[in-house]
Order: sequence, then C-alpha cells, then structure tokens
Amino acid sequence: MRNYRVTGPVDVPETTLAATGRPMISHRSGEFRERLTDVLKRLGPLFGTSSTVLPLTCSGTGGMEAAVASVLRPGDRVLSVQLGYFGERFAELATHYGATVDVLDSGWGSVVPTREITDRLAAHSYDAVLLTHSETSTGVLAPLREWATAIREVSDCLILLDVVSSLGAVEIAFDELSIDVAVGVTQKALACPPGLSLVAVSERALDRAARPGARGHYLSLDRAAEHARQGTTTYTPALSVIHALDASLRAIEAEGLDRVWLRHARTAAGCREAVRAQGLTVIPAEEHCSPTVTAVRLPRAEADQVREQLASGHDVWVSSGRAAWKRDVLRIGHMGPVPVTAVESCARAMGDCVRALAPAMAGPSTPGGPYGIRSVASADELGPEWDRLAGALDAPVFHTRAFLRAYEHHPIQRIERPRYLEVRDGEGELAAAAPTYLQGDPLHLLGLEDGEQALLAPMWHAPDARLLARDESALDALQQAFAERAAELDASLWGFVNLSADSPLLPALERRGFRRRDLVPRWTLTREVAPDGETYLAGMKKLVRRDYARQLRRFEEQAESFVHRADHPGLLGLLELIAASAARNGSPKYYDPEPFAQFLRELGDPVRLVEIRSRAGETLAVAVCFLEENRLQAWAGGYHRDRPELRFSPYYALWWEICELMWASGVEGIECGRLNEAFKEKMLLAPQDLVAMIGPPHP
Repeated sequence: MRNYRVTGPVDVPETTLAATGRPMISHRSGEFRERLTDVLKRLGPLFGTSSTVLPLTCSGTGGMEAAVASVLRPGDRVLSVQLGYFGERFAELATHYGATVDVLDSGWGSVVPTREITDRLAAHSYDAVLLTHSETSTGVLAPLREWATAIREVSDCLILLDVVSSLGAVEIAFDELSIDVAVGVTQKALACPPGLSLVAVSERALDRAARPGARGHYLSLDRAAEHARQGTTTYTPALSVIHALDASLRAIEAEGLDRVWLRHARTAAGCREAVRAQGLTVIPAEEHCSPTVTAVRLPRAEADQVREQLASGHDVWVSSGRAAWKRDVLRIGHMGPVPVTAVESCARAMGDCVRALAPAMAGPSTPGGPYGIRSVASADELGPEWDRLAGALDAPVFHTRAFLRAYEHHPIQRIERPRYLEVRDGEGELAAAAPTYLQGDPLHLLGLEDGEQALLAPMWHAPDARLLARDESALDALQQAFAERAAELDASLWGFVNLSADSPLLPALERRGFRRRDLVPRWTLTREVAPDGETYLAGMKKLVRRDYARQLRRFEEQAESFVHRADHPGLLGLLELIAASAARNGSPKYYDPEPFAQFLRELGDPVRLVEIRSRAGETLAVAVCFLEENRLQAWAGGYHRDRPELRFSPYYALWWEICELMWASGVEGIECGRLNEAFKEKMLLAPQDLVAMIGPPHP
C-alpha cells in the first residue's frame, strides 16, 4: 500500500477528493457567491483573523508574489528573515519588484535569534519584514509569536508571512500578532488538491495595495478583495478546488481546530522519534521542528538512491532536500490526517534502505562482536531507545533525553563540545551510550586548575551517574569511542564521573586501565528507614527527635509549604534564593538563576519545587527536586538563616516537606548531594560512595 509522505501536494482524503466531482457552476452565479462567501468566512479561524481571506488561482509562489507586488513599492527597504529555500524565494520576489532587501540568515536548519531581528529593525527604518512560519525546505518552525511580538515593540513595518506549510497545522494568530499578509495554500495541511493560494490581508495592507504604485494585475490583492466582498473572484477560479476546500473545512470543523493542531504535533513528534530510532538525524533542534515536515540528514550523500529505493522497494514516497541539502537530506511530509503509524513505517523503511546501501555504516568490529558507533553533536538528535536503555539500567533522570536536551540548551555550568556516543549491536539496538562534554572541575576533585578542562561523562550536575552499557562487550565499544573522542580533542584527562562505587561494571573499567578516584558521596534516605513520618521520627536519636518535633510545631505556626511545578510564575524568585545560598557556601554563580530557570522550564514534567513560605508571604526556603518513578532527587536548595524572629529552622522544615513529597508520591527513597553531612546523619541519611573512573593516557 502506497505510503505517500512527500511535502506536497499531499494525499487527499476520499471525501474531499469526491467533492471535486461536483458539477461546474458559473463563478458569477448566486450559488457560487453563497458558497465562496461561506468558505472564505470559515477560513478565518485557521488564520486567526476576522480580516479578508482571498482565494487566488495560483501556487503558493503566486500568492507570495501577489503580496510583494501589491504592498511593496520600488525603493522600499525590506528585511528578509530566512530559514531556508522558500525564505530566499520570498526575498527574490521582493527584489524583482524593486525593493531593497537586507537578509538575516542564521543558516539552514536553525532559527534567527529574535534579538538579531529587533536590533536590525531598531537600527534601520524598514517598510516591511518577510518571515517564513514553517520552512518546508528545512523542517524548521519559526517562533512566530515571539518574533511578531518583538517586532511590534520596535517597528510598525508591514509583516508579510509565508504560512504555506503551516496553515491548518499550527496556530497563526494573524490578528493578535498584527500580521499584515499571510500566504497559504490548499495542497499542504488542508489536504486539498493544488490550485489555490489563500491570502489573509489586514486592512492596513489592503489600504496600501489600493494606493498608486502597486504593480500586480492578475495578482492584485486590491482587486481580489474588491471581488471577494461581492462573493466572487477577479477571474475564473479553480472551481473544483473550492468545492474540495469546502469539504476539507467541514472535516476540520467536525474534528475541532485545536485537535487538528494537536494531531499534527503528535504525528510530527512520532515521526522524529521513529527517525531517531533508526539511528538517523533530525536536523532542526527539537524546539524548532515543524509539525508538517521532518528533515532527515543521512549519514552519507546517497539521498537520491535512498529515495529511489524507498519508492521502488517499499512504495514509500518522500521528498528530496533542496539546494545544498539535495545530496544528503530527505524530507518527510506529515500534513493533513496522517496517522502516526504511517510516519513510523516510513522511518523504518528509510532506515532499512540506508543500511542496505551503506553496510559499512555498521562500524568497526570489537572483541565482543560487531557494533556500530554513532556520534551526534546534539541531544536533539537522540532517539527514544536512549531512554529505554536508561530505564533498563535503572539510571536516574540525569540520563534521560529530556534532561540532556535541557542542560545542553541551558547549561547551569559551563560545558563545551557536547558529543553523545551510541553503541549499537548488529540488530541496530542501542547497547551502550554516554553523553560527553569538555568541562572543568568545579569541586576540585580531579586536580584540574581553574580554567582547565577534561572530557567527562556526564555533566557534573548528575550525581549517581550510571554506566549505560548492557554488558562488558558493549562497554568495550563505548570505551573505544570515548577514547577516540578524547584523542580527537587532545583531552589529557577523560573518563566517567559521579559513578556509584558499587556499579558492577567498575571492575571491568579497572581491568581496562581506568584509574579510580573517590569523590564526595551522595546521601540517601530509603522508605525502609522512613516509611512514614511517625516511624521516621521514632528512629532518630532522642534529643534530635525532640528538637525536630518542636521545630515542626513552630513551623506549622509560623509558615506553610507549597509544591510547585516548572511553570510556576514565581520560579525565578525562588531560584534567586538558591543562588544566594550557594554563594554564601562558597559557590558563586553555581546556580545562575536565569539559565537555571530556563533549564527547569524546558525539563518540565519531573520538576518539583518545594517552598517554605512565612505566613506573611516571604519565601524562607526552597528546594528543586526531580520526581522519578522510583526515587526523588533533592537536587538543589537554598534557605534564609540567622533569622531570630523565626523559632524554627527553614532548612529543617524544608527537609521535612521533601520527605512529605516522598511519602505522598510513593517513591522508594530520596537522593541528595554533598554538604551538611552532620545534618544528614542526624536525619538518618546514609552516604553512598561516588567515584570517577579516569581513562588511560592516549597512545
């Protein structure tokens, strides 16, 4: 059965396709005027507008040309923000019609930072800015809301927007964001036949189009709007496509627009997961991936061969890359009512073709058997099998893709040159993995001088790190890849840090020449020791128990506790208290609040913030915790001290509320980091030794 995953024109559902067979009617008849008026009105919610939506019988490029020909004039200064091939085309059209075009381009596959756009607009007087919402050539989705909001803060220029592959798949918010012209089409996410460009136009843009100097005739937005107000079109329209569009809109309305957007997002996410599971690379960063197109970089320049083999051998159809991406990039379309199973099947077939055409990709053989080594530069490229491996080895949250991505995007401590190593067996299954970074020695445990760096796995902020290897054979291959990376970077010191001293694979590393160094232990409290509050208190020494019980009574009188998630609006203020405590304990800027907040917001789901707050509303203590399936990580904390008006210690109260979170969540225990050892012993925590395993010198 054909799996048609090109980036457009897309497969058309049977009910929509059947509508194209309706009898022809005159585009000047009352029946047509009634139908067209209804269709155009129902297009408004897709754009997020109550303004005019115009149907032009042409391609998306025709709609883009209509936009620039109608609202720009020769000599206008235009800023083109480009994400790929079609952003470049938009700029070419503006240049053709006499505009002076300045370009902002951060490179294909990435997004121009908002600050660069606003800095350019603030420094120069621009008549218009050209934006692409979903760049079909690269699979990048622009941060439209962020861009448009920032643009309007510094400039009143016209905003012309390409929504060709986003219309119907993601929110556009035309009116809310003060867009002036947005150009879409029927043959992408609306799942109709090609033939119409759909153009939303603001009143300001229509006023500009009506002034002398507009250069379009067939593509005049002013004339198209004049006829649309009368329920007709300037010239003979693609009547069958309008019938199909009517049917498509009915299907969208029946499903609900919000659900349609969510479906596109879920299918796109499923596609990316499936692609990564094949050991292939999704190009854009995860937060910039389009809901309609996934761009896949192949390990070798064989895109045409893979595409042909997909079609002939699997009846799977995808699109080639554009321009410089043509040789090693393929694009998967998932627009319209596409099930996740279709994109998963496409990804599996693509992986099969890549492996069949490039068997050498399996990598070198190791003493334990054939293993393939894959090395990627961004955690955005990791697949779901990484989490499956971490789960199988009971590795904590620090090894999950979500944590690695968030930390890479917003590092709390300096890390450089990230590289994620994967070892795959002959079946393509992930057998071992390690995140590696150039980083310093913030706790001065490895003997590095200030400013010196080592190649270490994982980042220091991962206490209780694990060796992600299923067995010694896979560990051999991982060690080899790690050693090669260290040699490549000329890192004189390299290895694993924060490993549990009882890890069963440590002896294997020692036999392979790794040197063991003891680190500061972590501390744990198990449910066996503290199954509930009463038993926990009863297990403490008598004097400690009495003092703690007294403090808890006073705490209840003077303060209260809260548990927040990462989207808490007061997050930054809570983290400032942690930063102040870290500085007081000799670790200035150890938890810089801004990147810390960004990191936690991106990490999201496992984050819990335990806050102790006075009855007057002042935050007295806060802890950042990560709630896992079987454990609670008490990761960072801060508190006020030397407050004589308080008859209890906010630090002691904070610990009790962390325990309350453990009991309420049903996890098996709490893990904590270093410092305050005397307190932890009183609270019945037990030390768990951590070690670093330093690799042998390069040959």
